[in-house]
Amino acid sequence: MDFMSITDGVISFAKEKIDTVMDFWNGLEDDKKKLFIGCAVCAVCVVCVAAVAYGIGRAQGRRLAFEEEDF
Repeated sequence: MDFMSITDGVISFAKEKIDTVMDFWNGLEDDKKKLFIGCAVCAVCVVCVAAVAYGIGRAQGRRLAFEEEDF
């Protein structure tokens, strides 16, 4: 197994997949492109809100655990 042949195979595979996605993207109408972009932005916002809520909840739970512990 030559490292360069593995790297070439990975690059070729990635290029084929990117070309497939770009052909699909270029074939879409403008309204569908806007819809996909809107869905992607909405998904990112949901993940960010969930991450912030998780962090706040975790910090709150840690604070309660410290208050209840007897030293």
